[in-house]
Amino acid sequence: MMGPSILTVLCLWSCVLTVTPLNTQEFARATDYIERNIFNDMTRQYAYFVKFNEDECNKGLQSQDIANALTVDVAAGIRATVMKREIYHGDRMVAACAIKQGKRYKHSEYRLLNIPAGSTESPISSLLKKDPAAGCVVFYSLNSPCVEFCTDPDGPYNIIDKLNQVNLPPYNSRAFAYTKVFDTDKERPRADVWKNWKALNAKMQLIRCTGNNCIQCLDNSDVKNEQCLD
Repeated sequence: MMGPSILTVLCLWSCVLTVTPLNTQEFARATDYIERNIFNDMTRQYAYFVKFNEDECNKGLQSQDIANALTVDVAAGIRATVMKREIYHGDRMVAACAIKQGKRYKHSEYRLLNIPAGSTESPISSLLKKDPAAGCVVFYSLNSPCVEFCTDPDGPYNIIDKLNQVNLPPYNSRAFAYTKVFDTDKERPRADVWKNWKALNAKMQLIRCTGNNCIQCLDNSDVKNEQCLD
């Protein structure tokens, strides 16, 4: 009989997912499909986290595979749930909008990463524990994560360290996508925004998506694509 240590080693060889790194256009197929079929040009700030399995990722997130993967979620009324300020918990997705808490807003990205009262794990952690295992993921926010709260290392709603929950290899199998630059950050010194975005990019590659097109905001040498902030 094999000992536990041998079984563990064999599982390390055979159980780890092998995912080909995705490019921006492959991620764009997912964000475009979800925008057109679920959120339908919703203007209120919202965020979602979606996972795809190893096979779907290695095939480059083809449109039909995305549609098949999200069949249940598309039919579940995600948009209506988010509009009611509730967190949507689905088979492949979780989603939320921002809510006001006292004088501040608890942003949608934070709500998906935070462990709510009465629970032991965040919506994203809970989703990642469900079958199928995630081969690649997209964390999308309509507006870029703000410098004041979401990406402030000392802020009460900082999401940077919480992104450790999304610990999928390789780095290019996970992307943080947005469409609009958060309004107040347009007026900040660009260096401050890029500093925080660099910290986020170290956890998940930061991309900006519009329609069926996404662009990478920083490359492996931290060279900035200024179109991400314009």
